[in-house]
Amino acid sequence: MSRHVLVRTFIILLLGSFVGPGCSLWKKETVVTLDQTPPAVRTTIQKVTAGSTIKEIEKIEANGKITYEVEYMKEGKELDAYIAEDGKIVKGVQ
Repeated sequence: MSRHVLVRTFIILLLGSFVGPGCSLWKKETVVTLDQTPPAVRTTIQKVTAGSTIKEIEKIEANGKITYEVEYMKEGKELDAYIAEDGKIVKGVQ
């Protein structure tokens, strides 16, 4: 085995040991419907997307927190909004 292969294998094993549910590198995304969101999130989504078309809502689990990303079309522009479980708008995944 060449030295480069050994080094690459070591790096992959090392990085792999850091990825897991308790690590900030772990992220799970699930497509959900508006009805599947908590009431506070649903209310915020309805306010943010009023007069537009919702393309997709994703429930993102990362760093032990849940954020909802809503992708929508408004006035011909594709926009995204990130919403925390309490309904507050955040800049990105928490």
